[in-house]
Order: sequence, then C-alpha cells, then structure tokens
Amino acid sequence: MPRIFFAKAATRNKIFLSNFILLLAGLLAFPVFIFAGDSVENEKIYSLDEIVVSTTRNEILVSDAAQSVTVLSKEKIMASPFERVEDIIRIVPGVYNTRHFATQTSGVSNPITVRGVGGNRVLLLVDGVPQNDNFNNSIAWVAWGHIPKEAIERIEIVRGPTSAMYGSEGIGGVIHIITKKSEINRKTSVRAEAGTSDTYAGNVFHSQTINNFGLLIAGGYEESDGFYMTQDPEDYEIKRHRESGKVFGKVSYDLDDVSSLDFAALYYDHETGKGRQFFYDELQLNQYSMNYTRQIGGNMDIKGLLYYNRADKSAYQDSSKDNFATLIRREDAPSSTWGADVQTTMPISDSIKLTLGTAFKNVCWDYDDEFVGSNRDEGAKGVQQQLSPFANMDINFMEKQLIVNMGARYDWIKTRDGANWDDDPDAGAAYSNKYGSDEDSSFSPKLGITYHLDDKTTLRASGGKGFRAPSLFELYKVHVRDGGKSFRHANPELEPEEIWAYDIGVQRMLLEKLQGRLTFYQSFASDYIGTRLTNSYQKGGKTYNEYVLDNISEVEMHGIEAELNWYPASNVSIFTNYTWNVSKIKENEANSFEEGQYLTNDPKHKFHAGVTYQNPELFNATLLLNYYIDKYYNVDEITQDTDDFWSADISVSRRFFNGITVYLNMENIFDSVDNEAIAPGTICSGGLKFEF
Repeated sequence: MPRIFFAKAATRNKIFLSNFILLLAGLLAFPVFIFAGDSVENEKIYSLDEIVVSTTRNEILVSDAAQSVTVLSKEKIMASPFERVEDIIRIVPGVYNTRHFATQTSGVSNPITVRGVGGNRVLLLVDGVPQNDNFNNSIAWVAWGHIPKEAIERIEIVRGPTSAMYGSEGIGGVIHIITKKSEINRKTSVRAEAGTSDTYAGNVFHSQTINNFGLLIAGGYEESDGFYMTQDPEDYEIKRHRESGKVFGKVSYDLDDVSSLDFAALYYDHETGKGRQFFYDELQLNQYSMNYTRQIGGNMDIKGLLYYNRADKSAYQDSSKDNFATLIRREDAPSSTWGADVQTTMPISDSIKLTLGTAFKNVCWDYDDEFVGSNRDEGAKGVQQQLSPFANMDINFMEKQLIVNMGARYDWIKTRDGANWDDDPDAGAAYSNKYGSDEDSSFSPKLGITYHLDDKTTLRASGGKGFRAPSLFELYKVHVRDGGKSFRHANPELEPEEIWAYDIGVQRMLLEKLQGRLTFYQSFASDYIGTRLTNSYQKGGKTYNEYVLDNISEVEMHGIEAELNWYPASNVSIFTNYTWNVSKIKENEANSFEEGQYLTNDPKHKFHAGVTYQNPELFNATLLLNYYIDKYYNVDEITQDTDDFWSADISVSRRFFNGITVYLNMENIFDSVDNEAIAPGTICSGGLKFEF
C-alpha cells in the first residue's frame, strides 16, 4: 500500500480540516447572500417528497416508503461536477465509492459499498433492466458511465436488501437509473468540454414528441491522456488513459390513452489503460429493451419488459519477466443476458394494493485466453438461468396514516453447460472438466411499516433478506496469475451468499423547509464467498500457492445514518449527512486470524455536505464536501486505519443569450491527499453548452 504521504499527513490534515470547517461555515452562511436573487423565476431545484418505484415496484412517495431510499433528481444530477453515476451518488448517506474517479477502471469488482456491503453485491438497474451480468460485472469496467448524464431523469438509491423485489445481487441495495421520457416541446443541446490531462469530451442530446411518437437520443465521446497512479513512475509505467463513446436512444409510442410502448437501445465502447503499455481493457456493450405499460380502469396496470444485453470484454496482459515490455495474452470474455419481467398492480380494496409478477433471466458466458506466439488453449463457459415469481402488498390503515408493506420473491436458479480447460497451464497438469447441471433456490421475504405520527413526523421500520447467486466466473473459471504462482481452482459447489437486515428510523420536518432523518441499521451476512488456501509448495526456488473459492465468511454490520435537507428558497438547497458504519468479520473458516477485524475500504465515519444555487441572472453553482475518518486497510492480515481524508468539489455555470452556457467543474479543489491511494490531485474541466 502506498505510504508516500504519511510524513506530511499530520500537518496537511490540520490545514485541510481548518479549510473544511471554513467551507462548512460558508455553506450555512451562503443563503444570506443568495436570498437577494430569490425573486427571479427559476426552476425549482428541490422537492420535499419525491416519487420512487424501486422499493415496491410501483410508484409511491418517498415519505411512504418503509425502506431507506434517496432520490437524486435530474436537476441535482446535472448540477453535479461529475459525469459518471458512481461519482454522482457518492454524496448519498450510507454509500461509499472505493475507487478514485481518475483510476478509470479497477478490474471486475463493483466499486460501490452500501452500508458496508460491497464487491458485486449491489444491484444496478436501468429502467428495470439489471446491469450486473452474473459473470464478472461489466458495469465496474464501465465506471457506471454508460448512460449519458443528460438522459437521466432520476437515480433511486435503496439501502438495505432488495432481493424480495429484484432477486440476486440485491444484498446491499439497489441503484436504479430512470431515464427521461421524450419532451413535449423539442429540446436539443450540444456540449463541448476540455480539461486536465488533455481531456476532451463532447455530448449531444435531442428530445421531442410528434403526435403519438416520442424520441430521445443522447450520446458522448471522451478521450484523456489520464494520470500516473504512482508517485515515482518506473520506465515501463505510463498514464492511465481513457477513450470512450456511447449512444443511448429511446423511441416511445402511445398506443392509445391508456397504453404505451417504449424501445430503448444503448451502444458503449471504451479502451482504458491501467498504467502500462500492454496492460489495458476494451469493452463494448450492446443493450436493447422494450417496455409495455397499460392502465386498466384507472386503478390497475400491467407492465411488461423484454431485454437483451451483450458485453464483449477483452483484458490485455503483460509479463514481468521482460519488465512488462511485451504482450503475453488477451483474455476475451463475451457474455449475453436476455430476460423478461411481467407484473400487474391491482387494488384488492380501498386500502390494499397488490403487485404480482414473474421475472426470467438467462446468462450465457464464454471465456477464452489467446496467448501470443502459442497454440495454448485455455477457457471456460457456462449458462445460468433464473425464474422468479414475486409479490408485493401495501396495506393502508387510518387513511394512510399507517402503511404496512410486505413482499417476497422465490428465485429458482439453474446452472448448466459448465466447463473449463487448459492444455498447457502455467502450473500443474493439463485439465479439461465438464460439469453437470445444478439447481439452487432462494426465498427472500421483506416486511416494512411506515407510521405518520403527524403531518411533520414519520416513523419507519423494515427488514428482509438479500442474496447473491454465485457468478459463472466464480463457479467455472480457473484463475491463474503471476506466471502460475497463484492458481485458483473453480468451485461449482458454491452456495448463494445471504444477508438478513433491518433498520428503524424517523423523519421529521424540523422547520417549514428543513427536513431531518435518522436511521439505525444492522445486517448479518453469511456464506460470503472468499478465497481458501489449499496447497503451497516450492518449485525452482519460487513459492506456488493454490486456492479455491468457497463460502467461508460471516460478517456483521451496523450503523447510523443522519441527514438534514434544507430548502431556504426555491432556488437553493443545502444538505448534510453523516454515516457511522462498523463492519466486522464474525467468522472466517479459511483464516480465523481475521475474525473480529474490520472489513477494509469502507470508512467508519463518512460526512457529506453541499449547497446548490441556481439563478440565471447571476450564476448556477454547486459545492460538495466529503470527509472520511477511519478507513481500514490490511497490513500483515491486521486491519489498521488510515489518516482522515477530505475533499471539496465545485461546479459553476453561467448562461448567456438564452442558449449558451459556460461552465467550470473542479474536483478536489484543495488538492487533498488520500494517504492510502495515489490520486492526481485537483482536476479541472470547462466547457460550452449550446441549447436550441
């Protein structure tokens, strides 16, 4: 782990903390200055009660939801200085992004942690379509930026298990991107941007409705020389470059007054460097979906979803034997996922609403290694299918003063056609294995209660189960690294990971436009999949280790989320939130020494604050502050905490001539240092946006 800044950390942290306190005070004093501009008619940037669909699969108010949920509106999304979803949501309580926005990619692991649950255990949806591919999670490669920012209507973040509604991967929660509908009046924009490290980007957006047809199209291109992610680069190290392009389109057609059909398509392509000439990734995504909705009698609706996702991933690997001077292999991992989701929501009575549905998903995966100058044949493959009936019921008492929510989902999972082979492995004998079909299942219930004590106070409690089915990568892929010195066997006998969790909370309007929320949560996870050492031996003066993935760990997590949201004027919003999270390993069958230690890469204390101001006659601005305390890392299998880290990000824009906007984004404006990771420091970008 990099330790290069530790000597100066104490002095710098004192300076940073002083600046942080001054900025926080400025946030609270800011409205005194900006109230003078409140008389100008502006688009409101706040809402005390948003609509959410991700908790119950039908539209309800956030204040009626039993689970903890945050909704980021399109105004908040566009006001953010960040482009990618993983960076936009880092301000949400309970959420932590484990990687820096400049590292481009971090392999196959999802960077988002929700309430201490990370890895690939958080589900990402786009208009109801699952993005986790059950192989190695291509969304981590995309940096969650495959949907253009301009096309997003809102982002819903549900914290806590969501498997009762969405099945596998919903252990920690769900992040649901809802894209925009077409505009009634034509809206077109073109955006050009340039920034630090020779970064250049362009984005286009067009939306309009013609009679019964609606059209939305958004796209973007970006290239960057990137950054060195080491303090003193070796001769073979280069900057982590990036080149990416994306196009998202949606066509809608109103069949009649009560039914509509939406078609959506996405193409995404990128190449991202990882710090050496022959160490980089390529990824292409092709996604297609069709949504059908119909209202029946005003109180009943039917929804149908069909989707197909194709991901073509290639990872290029070099070798340390020649000082990383040549390419030794290319790992190709194409996967395809198709699925269907059908549901109906109907009133059983004036106080009971029932949702019934069924989901199906089929994942096919092929893995192939191509070795330079060799006929070596290595690969793996498999198919996984899931069939999942689900139900949700909302029961209202005392004219919706008391709302009881209950739901459940049964996931039947079948894996088949599994195989792996290698005719000339780096270590051990050649192998060729074929595996028979295997079936598993998981029943995921949930229960929640919302009680509106009065018109200002709401009490809520919820609990439920989450699970994650083993991926095809974990079941069938033999993973070899470091010239065969690290050899991990496949394990087709893996069981699903599980979590049981609950939370209790209160929401209160402290003043007319000042809202506070306080939530306590606790989770109990079991059968976490981890690596078990099975053999270690010496060969040619080198140590070779053999591993196998297994269900080895039990983890307990608990914490508190505290939030304040203040809307002192129609064009001003101020927020602050604090998360205290403790995640400890209760049991580790592979290494009992880790029992009782903290999970790494999730700070115990997370503090966020921000202010957004919009006034077309003056300027628009957003300032965000992040402060992290007690982030743990491993040193000789002992978890230790790092020094505190904080950062500030700002976005400022000004509109001219009713159609031209000039903007400036600055990330980490005070060049703060995270002692655990090398970061590029302050990043600036600016651009022009033309609307017509």
